[in-house]
Amino acid sequence: MCALLVSTAGTAVAEAPGVSDDTLKIGVLGSLTGPLAIFGTGNLAGATLAFEEVNEAGGINGRKIEWVSLDDESSPPKGIAAYKRLVEKENVFAVFGPASSAIGQALIPTFKAKGTPTFVSVFSTPAVTEPPIENVFRTGPMNDHQQGRAIADYVLDELGAKKVALIRQSDEYGKRGGEAVINRLSERNGSLVSDEQFNLSDSDFTAQLSRIIQENPDVLVIYGYPNPSAIISRQAKQLGLGATIMGSNSASGRKYPEIVGEAAAGAQNIVTLKVLPESEDPAAVNFRKIFEARFPDLARQGRPDLGDVLAYGGAQVFVEGLRRAGKDLTQPGFIAALETIKNFESDMILPTTFGPGDREGNEAARIIEIQSDLSRILLPVTVSAD
Repeated sequence: MCALLVSTAGTAVAEAPGVSDDTLKIGVLGSLTGPLAIFGTGNLAGATLAFEEVNEAGGINGRKIEWVSLDDESSPPKGIAAYKRLVEKENVFAVFGPASSAIGQALIPTFKAKGTPTFVSVFSTPAVTEPPIENVFRTGPMNDHQQGRAIADYVLDELGAKKVALIRQSDEYGKRGGEAVINRLSERNGSLVSDEQFNLSDSDFTAQLSRIIQENPDVLVIYGYPNPSAIISRQAKQLGLGATIMGSNSASGRKYPEIVGEAAAGAQNIVTLKVLPESEDPAAVNFRKIFEARFPDLARQGRPDLGDVLAYGGAQVFVEGLRRAGKDLTQPGFIAALETIKNFESDMILPTTFGPGDREGNEAARIIEIQSDLSRILLPVTVSAD
């Protein structure tokens, strides 16, 4: 699934780490095992496809990409250790990943200390971009601060909600996103009638949902990862909740309607994609064909999905930055090159823009609605956060 290579003996090595006359060594970090593996395997799969395409086309400025993949095992301490190994032992030029908010947040001191260019395409905590870190860039998902505000605006303006309930994960992901929803509703004098929390490993949400139902909300916002969000949606309908369900980006997976079942009809999710991976858009059809041929085991699991697409699109932006950095590649030069990217169009994710002091590449999203036959469509609306 990845290439684990070393530099050829005798090759002249440039001053920049991981750079030789004809190769460029990149680290890929993500959760390949544990509860966050859906994101880490997507990070690796998407990057692999993009890097292989580049190499098949002759490389970047005369260099082929080599990459080393490490598993953080869904553990922040192991994520820190793996990142340090990539930088200190593997001597990579840049790191693509990690793929989860909790691990990204834990790595902030290490990002700052090492200074290695790091490119995020899957996780969404604002902790790594607000305030910006010089060597850390993100594209793909809106950060949870922006995403939470955009969700609050959408349910007020488009869904006409008078009473909003919130149920959110108790970790970094749910904390940041949930707080953003709450703060935005407060700014706009929206009515938050319930704020409940759950743990990632929970499977019974009856207590929280019973309290929510007593408040009779118009909209229930679920800020959580795919599996708990799906169970909450199903249990909410079983308990008689009549509210429209609105989910965060993380729950915008292809398998979500199938897991929820008929109760999913009418649910909506925010999503940071230009096209859905299951759609008949030519870009999606081509990506599925390539993905399914390269990763048949993942394809049997209903992939490609959100993380795969975000990583592939992110890797395309990452590669564009390397191209712009030129033949005389340095880490400061790569950072400066990424800052020149404006409204860059990749195949399946929304346009990316960076700049000096601006490390948040995408500040817009779309809305998915699940139909009565459990298919998904993108609604003709784009949301953003001011």
